[in-house]
Amino acid sequence: MLTVLLADHALGAGLESGFFNPYATTGVRIAPETITPALRKWYLPQTLYDLYGWKNWEYTNYAKDNYQRYTDLELQGDRFYDLYGNYITRGWQVYNWTQEHPAEFGSGISKSIEFGSWFDRILISSASRGQFAMSLTIGEMLRTTLTPMTFSKPLFDGVQWDMSWDKYDLTILASRVSAPSTVNSFRGLPPSTRTTFTNLMGFRGTAQVGDFVNVGATYVNAGHWSSSLDANNNSLKGMLSGRLNTGNVQRLLVRLSDDSPADGVGGAVLFLERVYIDGIQHPEIRPLVDGGVRRGGRLEANGGNVITLIYDIERDFLPGPDDQITDFREIGKVEIELVLANDYAIDIASNVQTNDTGEPVFLPIETARGNIQDGSNQRIVRFTYGIPSANEIAGLTIDVKDLFGGLNVRAEYDVNRRFSRFPNQNILKDQALGQQNAEAYFATASHTVYPWFGYGEVFSMDPEYNTGMFIPDQRGFVDYENEATYLFEFVDDNDDQDRFPDWSRRFTGGGSSNQAARTRTADLAVFPGYDENNDLESDFNQNDNGQPDYIEPFIRYNVDPLEFLYGADMNNNTVIDRFENDREADYPYKRDHRGYNVYGGVEIKPGSRLMVGRMRERLLSDDRRSKSMYGMLTLRDEVPQHELRWQLYNNLRSVKDDIAEDVILWVQPPFSTGGMQDFADPLIARDVLINTFYADTRIGKFSNLNLETKFKHEIYHQQTKRAGIRDETLLALINKADYEFEAGPQLTLMPKWKQLYMRRTPTDRDGLKINELSNIGFLVAQYDLLPTLRLESGFEYEIFRNLRARPDPLPAGYREDFEQIVLATQFSNQSHYLGYRLRANLGGRWEKRNFKSESETNLLIFMTVFAGIG
Repeated sequence: MLTVLLADHALGAGLESGFFNPYATTGVRIAPETITPALRKWYLPQTLYDLYGWKNWEYTNYAKDNYQRYTDLELQGDRFYDLYGNYITRGWQVYNWTQEHPAEFGSGISKSIEFGSWFDRILISSASRGQFAMSLTIGEMLRTTLTPMTFSKPLFDGVQWDMSWDKYDLTILASRVSAPSTVNSFRGLPPSTRTTFTNLMGFRGTAQVGDFVNVGATYVNAGHWSSSLDANNNSLKGMLSGRLNTGNVQRLLVRLSDDSPADGVGGAVLFLERVYIDGIQHPEIRPLVDGGVRRGGRLEANGGNVITLIYDIERDFLPGPDDQITDFREIGKVEIELVLANDYAIDIASNVQTNDTGEPVFLPIETARGNIQDGSNQRIVRFTYGIPSANEIAGLTIDVKDLFGGLNVRAEYDVNRRFSRFPNQNILKDQALGQQNAEAYFATASHTVYPWFGYGEVFSMDPEYNTGMFIPDQRGFVDYENEATYLFEFVDDNDDQDRFPDWSRRFTGGGSSNQAARTRTADLAVFPGYDENNDLESDFNQNDNGQPDYIEPFIRYNVDPLEFLYGADMNNNTVIDRFENDREADYPYKRDHRGYNVYGGVEIKPGSRLMVGRMRERLLSDDRRSKSMYGMLTLRDEVPQHELRWQLYNNLRSVKDDIAEDVILWVQPPFSTGGMQDFADPLIARDVLINTFYADTRIGKFSNLNLETKFKHEIYHQQTKRAGIRDETLLALINKADYEFEAGPQLTLMPKWKQLYMRRTPTDRDGLKINELSNIGFLVAQYDLLPTLRLESGFEYEIFRNLRARPDPLPAGYREDFEQIVLATQFSNQSHYLGYRLRANLGGRWEKRNFKSESETNLLIFMTVFAGIG
């Protein structure tokens, strides 16, 4: 039981007198003053007497003492008592979470209206003494992390209890994640109660060992509970109850498929299958086989082909002499045994594991390691059928800082255990248990002895490693196909590291209905690396007007397209790593990957260094690998007296990589709000020598004249010739010049010039070659009409030339030659109004783009007022 009360001690503060304590839980006392042999009705003085001195047997006359209206006692709350009957306070119950066993609807959570309106959905109770500090936090939108591989959420709805000593730290988490309840809309509402629910419990403790080493342990568990069972019959491994345990398993469906369907060969091979009921083999239960190709007495599923084994247990089950049951409704355990080989994947479904329309939903059981195709991995796979009941992760961490004068180590090892229970409405306790295990670990180490430094990392994450748990809705039902509503994640997908997860999942975080299970829409603006100023707007569309800044008139002088940026691309998918986004939980490393990376280098001077390294990585479930040897040179310098800044980067690497690293990119076509777009890894680095060179310089020595140049050259040299594949090259150049000067009183002129050149040859021989040159001239004039009123006018002229011969027919993406004129003017006034700082802009912009055979005109007129506070 967890209860938070808000105290008010004003009322009744002086009621305690003599031997009578009005705050004690003593029950009804004997009142000696009422023990008299009188027949008249006895009026015992209570509330009105204490508050106003009223006696209902006396005549009321308000001539001298005016009437006082009734005061609602609840305005100052109620009295509350603790578990032992001790008086706590007079006030309000703000939060209450109770769980009673055994009892129907025994789990209840109540969040009063004050929890939302007075405390904005967060309560903190803290204490400290000496080196000890404690804080109990209850909230709906807590940023909570134990470790990135076990529990990390930007929106956690639950309880976090933190304690800290001199060398020790401890965090305890708890939440009813299936229904954490929402804030009541008015007083007097009953708590949100459940009989079947999913509880989350977790902790992390760390201890400082000596001056340099910190060790830690982490545990997270989410499992189904039932308040109708006593506490001893519930388990951290979960129990099925309510609709989760309705009906009986009548049909089982086992699906065998090719775990690497892209190659079309070496898929699942089935030699033999058996069914065990309560540990006893039942050969009479023969599956109906759908799909697959039979060769030499065995079934194969290659490529997109699938083998489905349909077991009709209700029809085929016959009790044998060794069975202790007589009907399929008494079955307590079903096991499937398969003899398999090659690159298989096993999934299972049943008539009680369905979606919202009652269709069976397949869930994964096991996949083969690697991509074996010669049958050498033939093995017996035996598993117990059940529907998910709990998921737990236990792990250890070690963190070493500045040991031996510069050695830093960080490591984590986690074991994931996923439990399932066999559903049978006639079996409420001791349900058959299934279990799947997975492991994940990583270790990083760095050491610096100036000017030398080194770094290494090793990592492995099983493909089955999972930090999600299915949770029931208010009906106690789970739709195993609907992850958005029925899956709780220990680790969220949040690539842009803002306050909202990237994917769509059920959450509360506001609202007033205790019964509604609401699903938050996916974050529609995820652009990792594109928001360096942290204003939650893409840096490529700072004014959020539906047009990328690098093509918007006037603004584009300062903003360059993404192709002109430089960054590391360690996974060789042609996307700079810091801009990548995916639909996976934000683990430090990707699932199904194992490998290492090590590099060393020397710091030539502050900000300049040379590094060489080696990386090896492979998939655990497929025969795909990534190997690279690389060297990176970084040179940076500034000459303040000449206002000169320059930097140079070069990354040379030899790569053999056939691991597809598909991502999602934030794409904003012109005149759109932008959105997510899937990007498939082109896999152009199967055997290549890649060199990426980038340099830029900026000088402002010449009065108000600023000059800037950016140059980028990249080549993917294919070392193995393949049909339809060629070397990919990119050459990009930007030149800029701007000059600002005072042309008269209150008049400022700003001429600018920008040149962009890009030449690209794609790897695909059928792809579009690009060879484009653009020259843009700007002239902006600012005239201060009044101290707060400014007139600003601008002229922009662009000459775009496609330096490739015009093909016929025109391919997609080919841009025709054009010339563009832009005229713009705006009045801008600043003033103060009602405590706000107003900025009113009024103006328009006219654009005309002339092609050889036609022209396009665009007109924009606007009147906008902004209210600011600074």
